[in-house]
Amino acid sequence: MELAGDLCVAFVNTAGARKKNRQQGIESYSELLVWGQAVSAVSSAEAARLGRLAAEHPGRAAAVWGQAGALRSALFRVFLAVMSEEQPAAGDLDAVNESMGRALEPARLVPGEQGLQLGWLGDGDALDRVLWPVLHAAMQLLLSLEGRPQVRQCAAEGCRLFFVDRSANARRKWCERICANRAKSLRFYYRTGRAARMKTMDFVHGPYRQRRRTNKRR
Repeated sequence: MELAGDLCVAFVNTAGARKKNRQQGIESYSELLVWGQAVSAVSSAEAARLGRLAAEHPGRAAAVWGQAGALRSALFRVFLAVMSEEQPAAGDLDAVNESMGRALEPARLVPGEQGLQLGWLGDGDALDRVLWPVLHAAMQLLLSLEGRPQVRQCAAEGCRLFFVDRSANARRKWCERICANRAKSLRFYYRTGRAARMKTMDFVHGPYRQRRRTNKRR
């Protein structure tokens, strides 16, 4: 699955490429769990346990789903501010910090296959557990001096997806190959179209028409 370079960016992009596009949206807590498992924010066992808990407490699950939507919107606006080298709105930072405070409390360094890695202890049945890795990724990205200028928004017309530019020359413009290929195709279309129009103008107003006028005079 394409993570757009970072887990928190991929989370923001679940809102979809366009304002009215809901195909990529997360429409319920169960869909949030499906997404979280797909990006390894939670394991399959954790997703199954949280799914059972959500079924037993639908009100709590709905509240976490609402929190996820508010967090996604706040991160979207924070990314826009970072891109513009502006200060994010205080309300957006408050929303992110409130969620981040809950996520950092159970965070622990634990042994992993390649050394120490981030783990989560404490309340394993917290329904917002699926958001904890997202918030940790957001903190890492936004605090990184190297990462701050790399958060970009796709330059393709009508697309508002974010990505983290880690290209060698730091000049990536599009969120994915689809947008890049579409932009290149449009440039090729207009370039070849202009060439065709120039040929037509030359045919109508250029040497061909002049030759016809010369023949008529004869």
